[in-house]
Amino acid sequence: MENEERLSEAVKLYDVKQFDKALPLIKKLAKKNDPKANYYLGMMALNGLGMKKDIPFAYESFHKAALELDPSGIYMMGICYLNGFGVQKNDAKAFEYFQTAAERNLHEAKLKVAECYETGQGTSKNEPKALKIYAELAKNEDAFSAYRIGMAYLEGKGVTKSAESAFSWLNKALSYGSIDAMNRFRYIGTKSKTDARTTPMIYTIGEELLNSDHPKDAIIYLEIAANEGNLKAYQLLVKAYDQGIGVLRDAKKAFDYCLKASELGDAYSMFQLAEKYEQGLGVDSSFVKAATWYESSKNAGYEPARNALNTLRGYSV
Repeated sequence: MENEERLSEAVKLYDVKQFDKALPLIKKLAKKNDPKANYYLGMMALNGLGMKKDIPFAYESFHKAALELDPSGIYMMGICYLNGFGVQKNDAKAFEYFQTAAERNLHEAKLKVAECYETGQGTSKNEPKALKIYAELAKNEDAFSAYRIGMAYLEGKGVTKSAESAFSWLNKALSYGSIDAMNRFRYIGTKSKTDARTTPMIYTIGEELLNSDHPKDAIIYLEIAANEGNLKAYQLLVKAYDQGIGVLRDAKKAFDYCLKASELGDAYSMFQLAEKYEQGLGVDSSFVKAATWYESSKNAGYEPARNALNTLRGYSV
């Protein structure tokens, strides 16, 4: 009973982000091989909360928790194998741990199992199985599950494509508080009544995510902001597709976004577009079109365009 009270106190401190106070309590309980304490100790080591980030130690702590059949510890072992945290990356082992944690009724693990079936990561791809899990979770108003079902109907993955069913499920997800659904509606130009975010706010979120450990999550925000005429969003999308940040490299998409930014009158984007025409990046090479855009960039005040124009196949200014 005493240990349970100490753990409860430690978890409360952890939840309100008083990590320095929570750490000594959690360490003491972890030494007694308390599985939940080892889980929290692992989370603190993994994320550098109240202590120096220590990935190998985090893995060891999760492993101890998992050996005592703590569902959260088992789940985090899956996360470790999925990302190579303290252990060699192994998608199949990650899936096994997620399944085991899901069998112990851990919500996050059920979601991961569904995601693995949906993508084929660590197991054979099985979209109908994924949708079955999502449907069960959606009964309890799980926003992400409702969103994934909506997207399945929208894209025809695992079910017959249906715009009506997609709209219905995405609306459910939105009512459950899904930011993903809110973004999807915003992306297609149907801003929900609950979406109070301005275009600059959307852009800022995208910019921050692109520079974070999860750049893939930035793309939808940048696409929304770009669709709403934000020049900086177009420029970051060019960078993302040129360099493969958060997306696979795609010279054609980078060119398309660069063209749209140029059409907004941005001198630097015009210069980039001219380079793409000159080098044939995402478009057929055309020195004539390159010269045209270098000229436009120069006239818009971007001085390096003058030198580029001078060196372009005999053009001179």
